[in-house]
Amino acid sequence: MKFKRIFEINRLRISVATKIAIALSLLISFLMAAIGTSVFLRDQAIFKRQLEEKGWNIVHTALQFSGNYMQAGNTELLNNLVKTVGTFQDISYVMVLDAGGKVLAHTDDKQTGSKMNDEVTRNALALKANVMKICNDEQGKPAVMDFYAPINTAGATTGYLRLGVDLTGLNKHARETVINIILICLAAIMAGIFLAALISKRILKKPLRALTAATEKLATGDFSYKVPVYMKDELGDLASAFNTMSVHLSNLIQSVKSSAVDINKSAEQILGRLQTSDRTNNRLSQTFNLLKQSTEEQVSILKQSISLSGQLSDQSKQAMDSILQILNEVNKTFRMGENGVSAIAKIAANIKESGQSLENTNNSLKQLENKGRQFGKNIDYFSNLLKKNTACTVQVALQAARSGNEELTRAAEELHNISEDSSRRIKQMSQELEDVQNTWKEAETALGGNMKRLTDGQEAVREAGESLEKVLQSLLQSKGIIEEIASAAHRQSANIEDIRQGQSGIIDALLKSINKSSGAGNDTKLQMESLHDINSLAKKLMRMVDRLNVLSLQFKV
Repeated sequence: MKFKRIFEINRLRISVATKIAIALSLLISFLMAAIGTSVFLRDQAIFKRQLEEKGWNIVHTALQFSGNYMQAGNTELLNNLVKTVGTFQDISYVMVLDAGGKVLAHTDDKQTGSKMNDEVTRNALALKANVMKICNDEQGKPAVMDFYAPINTAGATTGYLRLGVDLTGLNKHARETVINIILICLAAIMAGIFLAALISKRILKKPLRALTAATEKLATGDFSYKVPVYMKDELGDLASAFNTMSVHLSNLIQSVKSSAVDINKSAEQILGRLQTSDRTNNRLSQTFNLLKQSTEEQVSILKQSISLSGQLSDQSKQAMDSILQILNEVNKTFRMGENGVSAIAKIAANIKESGQSLENTNNSLKQLENKGRQFGKNIDYFSNLLKKNTACTVQVALQAARSGNEELTRAAEELHNISEDSSRRIKQMSQELEDVQNTWKEAETALGGNMKRLTDGQEAVREAGESLEKVLQSLLQSKGIIEEIASAAHRQSANIEDIRQGQSGIIDALLKSINKSSGAGNDTKLQMESLHDINSLAKKLMRMVDRLNVLSLQFKV
């Protein structure tokens, strides 16, 4: 149950690079969405207010001429005035109505003479005041900004001037603003992802170097070095598993060395005791009683040898169990290393996609900069036109003053004020355009730096992947060495068991020889047969001791 809970916790864990990328992307997305919405609403309000001011200025200017033309009954000049105003930028239509709503002049000649009887027109005529209303199209979007103004002549309302300002430019400007905000948000998100990649580079590089150094020391036989665990993530788990493997390997080597020393001592003891047994067999030819006594001593020694062989077998089994445990730990560590390689490969792919997105953003900024230059040329062109218009206005005002036409003078003065206001507006737009161009240049410079740093981050991730692959190669070598040790330990256990069985057979044979010798009495022939049997068993025991010594040397290697 405990292992199951640990598995569920590890399955739900998110890597450090993913956490940083998600957090920064969400934060930047929220901030850019809030700022973009604020800028969009403010820009729409300003643009709409400018269109409204423009419409009222045109309406008030045309009212003065329309009243004079209606009072004089000059429909030709009234039509010329309507068509002239209709040619202005963003003007959808212009019409002049009488007090009953009949169209006296219209930019569309087909509408002249018809009567406007819609609800909006009736409400505007009933108010007899300046009215502005925004009309929507079939899709519910603002389409036209309608202006209604009464034409007063001699203190009475003789007609109405209706002017429609086309809002297509406003809608187009709104779409372009939304697209620009989305592009800037995407660029900011890409920058956040790049920042996450840079942080991941600093987080991953140091632990991987420490793990590489520990692997090199482990390959040289130094098990005392410990990999520092910086964080509790995938790399931290890998470092902990590597430290655990080093400890188990160190304990295994120490256990193998200790077992080899014990086997060597046991073999030397068996060899010494077998030599004593051989000398005892030589003395059997001199006296049968000494033979019996020596044989009993040999039986006792062999029993001790069996006991030592049993201990050696138990130590070999323990060493085998330790080797299997270490082999399992190495397999787990290797699988975790493969997961780390896969994670680094995914990070490298994400960094590559981020680089392509930054390059596309940089191209978009260059296109915006070219459009900004074209817009600046248009502003310069309008500035020159305003200068010429101002000069013409001054001349008209001078001519009106000379001729004594007060209405023309007032009209010239109003036109001059409009020209100055337009000049200030154009200068303000030019300054704002210059600020936007500077902002684009700074953004382009920042994107270039980000693309360079993204290339460096990709190189660092590649180096981290190569380092982790080297670690995996070292683990594979360690795994092969451990498997060889396990195979040798298994063979040694089998050989020790064979030796134990041989020693038991020797003891049985010696006991039988003693019984035969005791029953034979003075029978010399039986005694000689017993001596030959004992000599043969002693030689066999010596060969087993030599074999055990060779196995001990192999186990040390």
